[in-house]
Amino acid sequence: MKGNIKKLAVFVVIATITTFISATMASAADHKKKAFHGEYAATSVGMCLGTSPMIPDVVFTNSLTQQSIYTFNSDGTGTVEGTHFGITFPPNQSTALRDMSWEFTYEVTQDGTITFVGEGIWKFPGTDDIAYTSSAFSESGKLSGDRKTITLGPVTPEATVLTFPSGFVFEVTCNISRVLIRVGE
Repeated sequence: MKGNIKKLAVFVVIATITTFISATMASAADHKKKAFHGEYAATSVGMCLGTSPMIPDVVFTNSLTQQSIYTFNSDGTGTVEGTHFGITFPPNQSTALRDMSWEFTYEVTQDGTITFVGEGIWKFPGTDDIAYTSSAFSESGKLSGDRKTITLGPVTPEATVLTFPSGFVFEVTCNISRVLIRVGE
């Protein structure tokens, strides 16, 4: 009889431990599935190299800075609103300040890797006049464990098409580094 009681006690302990481990694993899995969302202030700097199929043999380079707010929704979508300042180098030197906005989709893996795909609109400040629109562009980076910071940037060269209202088209390849910091907590 004592042997049966010992076996029963061992069985109960194992069953209890297994139940707690299963509950913990299910809780951890649920935690990883929790929606990621929030608002982040961002600063971005970069360089672009561009050409236009409409003007062969003309290449331009520019540097840029952007200040913006990224809003991440829990369904994997989001928006960006901000300003973009660019300096184009000679021989076509110019400066330009633009309001920018775009929509994006994103995914975050369990290790915090975030991938991002966006399409944008750049406007002249204080107007509804579109300066240009961009085709889809992608970036990736890391979401910190506490979800307070995000880094983003391109991993591979990727041409983005900028289309002006006149129909003029530029193809640009940009190297932009972004740091996003959570706000409004």
